[in-house]
Amino acid sequence: MRIENSEIVMDKEEFLINTLLTGIACQLIATNSSQTLDYWMQYLSDKADEQFKQMTPKQREDMINAYVRMSENL
Repeated sequence: MRIENSEIVMDKEEFLINTLLTGIACQLIATNSSQTLDYWMQYLSDKADEQFKQMTPKQREDMINAYVRMSENL
């Protein structure tokens, strides 16, 4: 992942790995709880949206920059 101008560019492999990671995590949570996979996917999506809305622009930028640095070390 890298930043180009005001755009975030992520290669396809990194995107798919992150997508699979999220799906696997939701499956594990659903397997170990009484809730369905759909429930957990919606719940986590709602929580992420809630946290995003609570972040300041600086917090968002800091998080993006931290993720970029982390992905450069992979």
